[in-house]
Amino acid sequence: MPEPRHDEALVNLYLERISALSVSAFDGADVSSELDEVVREATSRSGTDSGTLSVLASRLRDRAEAADREGQPLVRDTFARAASLVASK
Repeated sequence: MPEPRHDEALVNLYLERISALSVSAFDGADVSSELDEVVREATSRSGTDSGTLSVLASRLRDRAEAADREGQPLVRDTFARAASLVASK
């Protein structure tokens, strides 16, 4: 099934930023507040574009599943939490 219409550049920007936070989480840093801020910014910049948020949440869930398969629970949790925050907006 094709992805909904979305802003690919915006999705990639926030995937990169959240990926960087997941690396910090893997190294043991508490990234909760930064993650909240990045998701807040992503939802604000997306405005009423539900397609962009839907695609972002889906890709974050995919990355959480990949991290789980690779045995990286801190990375998985970071992506899963971000997906949950995006989906709840």
